[in-house]
Amino acid sequence: KRAMSSTTNHAKAEQAKALGFNEVVDTSLEKLGDGVRRITSGYGADIVIDGIGGEVLSEALGVLALGGSLTTLGYSASRKTTIDVTNLIVPQTSIRGLNMFAQPQAAITRAWNVIVSLLKSGAIKPIVAKTFPLVEAAAALRYLIEGRPFGRVILTI
Repeated sequence: KRAMSSTTNHAKAEQAKALGFNEVVDTSLEKLGDGVRRITSGYGADIVIDGIGGEVLSEALGVLALGGSLTTLGYSASRKTTIDVTNLIVPQTSIRGLNMFAQPQAAITRAWNVIVSLLKSGAIKPIVAKTFPLVEAAAALRYLIEGRPFGRVILTI
């Protein structure tokens, strides 16, 4: 099993590889489906986690292997998408949404405890693209929209 990622340009692809992804599909060079099929020799992806939504979600559904599953947990590109149900029915795939905050409180608490422990130990590190003071929130939003950074944009108080 290998971890794959997709991104929109070469610089972000290099950053993803540096973070440990075995393979990265640069969608400025090839379509997501073409890249996944190339990497997997036509097999597809068993599991897809999508935090982008919109057209990317629709494309991601089409890269699933037989019996694969797609979990969507965000929609930074768009809340709306068009799904070809053939991509669900024929390969017997599934799609589900995940909202951590809709989980039982005990599950949320356990998840946060694990996340905080991993952060404190250094096992995981948040990827921060840029930090702005709160008074520059408009500039931060502009940077987020126009720059499409790799990582989070942080506002400090």
